Amino acid sequence: MTCATCTPTAGRVVAPAIHLPGVLRLDEAARQWLGVRFQHQGRSRHGIDCVGLVVRAAEICGIETGDFTSYGRDPHDGLLEFHLRRVFGEPVSDIRPGDVAAIDYKGAVRHIGIVAEHPHGLGLIHASHFTDRVTEHRIDDRWMRRIRQVYRP
Repeated sequence: MTCATCTPTAGRVVAPAIHLPGVLRLDEAARQWLGVRFQHQGRSRHGIDCVGLVVRAAEICGIETGDFTSYGRDPHDGLLEFHLRRVFGEPVSDIRPGDVAAIDYKGAVRHIGIVAEHPHGLGLIHASHFTDRVTEHRIDDRWMRRIRQVYRP
């Protein structure tokens, strides 16, 4: 997709953010979880994982996800992508704040995060076992290359 206000980044088109007054975007809801510790299959303020962060942020925004916790730490035949499609529909070709990014680790999608506005482009809010917390950082070219699909709530 290309348009007059879109910007290509590492092979992806970055669309301008759309924000409706009085409507909370997923990234805004996810910021309420910054600093919460990482816990595999967690869904509370005591611990949360990447899927749990998307589920809880979606709940805050009034989006029903039909939560599931029957997953391990390794990908299982596209299960994560299946659930993302079930909840959000087919992936989109551009990327903007409020989207859900499916991220490749070691050759397979095994992580998700929420795209956010960042002072230097786009950011990512995600619960990571590497940082042991829900964190937010800029999406640099390295992170952009790891994003395999983007879903729009």
